[in-house]
Amino acid sequence: MKPFFSIVIPTYNQGNLLSKCLESVLFQSFRDFEIIVIDNNSTDTTNKIIKKFKKKIIYKKIRNKGVIAKSRNLGIRIAKGKWIAFLDSDDIWKKKKLEFIHSKIKNNFFDVICNAEWYLKNNKKKLNLSGPLEKNFYENLITIGNRLSTSASVVKREFIEKKKILFNENKNFVTCEDYCFFLDIAREKGRFYFLKKALGYHQFHNQSLSSNLLKHFKAEKEVIKYHIFKLQNFTKNKKKLWRDSLQYRILKNVMISFFKNSKNVKSIINLLKIVTKNPVKFIKLFKFLFIKKINQFYYTFIESMGM
Repeated sequence: MKPFFSIVIPTYNQGNLLSKCLESVLFQSFRDFEIIVIDNNSTDTTNKIIKKFKKKIIYKKIRNKGVIAKSRNLGIRIAKGKWIAFLDSDDIWKKKKLEFIHSKIKNNFFDVICNAEWYLKNNKKKLNLSGPLEKNFYENLITIGNRLSTSASVVKREFIEKKKILFNENKNFVTCEDYCFFLDIAREKGRFYFLKKALGYHQFHNQSLSSNLLKHFKAEKEVIKYHIFKLQNFTKNKKKLWRDSLQYRILKNVMISFFKNSKNVKSIINLLKIVTKNPVKFIKLFKFLFIKKINQFYYTFIESMGM
């Protein structure tokens, strides 16, 4: 009998973190799942950790040459579950994660579900809310950027198999292959569902691929260029869409800088310059970020009250 969930965990030299990651899955209150660990030929204690759980996981070794998409795709091809859940080996889930996701799947119709999660960095905890879902979702994902976390996402296997969607293994997309994956699903009219409840913990550390911001930004540009000029068909004015997507990202960075340093004169001047040049884009992005900030404050309070 096929499991309900297949959990795909790529890993590389994170034996010290992998153990906690696997335990967070094995101790789930919902039990109908299989675990697939794809190891990029680790040279640390990963083998010892795997032996500890050997009978309870499917373990495959691979040489992905730094392209984590290859590991995730192998996991997808092996998976037998109705739904595929992704989990990075340095992240962990709450005990009732799968139980909660399962209850939402039973009562709703969607192809991707993504929950909120806690971001852990420098001994500080911050709630990250995925979403929101909007009209013209594919277009908004291109222009404003990714709004899903891989370790918080579960996808319907039948949908991605039917649409032949996998993680893109282009080396230029590394650190943003997940962004491209969700863009592909949105382009194929996949139905998204966003949960405000935090069901896991995402850890940032020096070894995190996404911690290299310059590399990440370059990869993001390659992904949006690929979708704008090769895949999307909602507009023929591709150059304008390209300019808009870059301007939104510049504006977003300036606004985030302002929120962090609202008393800094330079950040105020930069924000005023951007607002003067792009008032319409500013209003759209301000609304997006403001609503996200309010929701973040509200749901952080809800979480802290144990509600």
